[in-house]
Amino acid sequence: MLTELSIKNYANKLASKEPAPGGGSAAALSGLLAASLMEMVINLTLGREEFAEHEEVLASKQQILAGLHTTLEQLVDRDAAAFSGVMDAFRLPKGTDEEKSARTAAIQQGYKEAAEVPLETARACLEVLEIGQVLLGKVNSHAGSDLVVGALAGHTGVLGALLNTAINLPAIKDQVYVKALNGQIHLLKTTADELVAAIQQSAYQEDCFCELR
Repeated sequence: MLTELSIKNYANKLASKEPAPGGGSAAALSGLLAASLMEMVINLTLGREEFAEHEEVLASKQQILAGLHTTLEQLVDRDAAAFSGVMDAFRLPKGTDEEKSARTAAIQQGYKEAAEVPLETARACLEVLEIGQVLLGKVNSHAGSDLVVGALAGHTGVLGALLNTAINLPAIKDQVYVKALNGQIHLLKTTADELVAAIQQSAYQEDCFCELR
């Protein structure tokens, strides 16, 4: 399990000549960091008297983030496994017509899986961004930079995951399927871009971010 590795060992795996883990797994890790930072921001706020009116919203978002945390943790490994599945399909025998047909079907299914898993990552990261926007003005201002870093990491997770979906689409023969995924890519990217821009714009209005305006 990649998530059981130390940061150093995971980074070394990414740096190696092995094709997996790669960008899709790294995108999921970015999302995991984003969710973790949003959780931290809430934990630094809950119980503070001046934010008592937001307690219910914060507790609700904390619970959702806990689920996203688990999902993204799993996606770090699932993305690497999906890519390995494509490689395994290419290694199937192709000596007979039946074997060739089975191999082709397995390759196509492998590419679909490799495209769909990062889409799950992108959706999870987008949820983190949506929560980040909700948290604006409701959390400890001293954690403002953490919220923005979380938003940036979530945005990176979305874009990185979508790139890993897009790169698999040219190999997929089902054009109806490809068109549907392209539509999802466009929608997810547009929404993520708008969210991270809104979060930054709102956060940078705080005095502590004056040098970054």
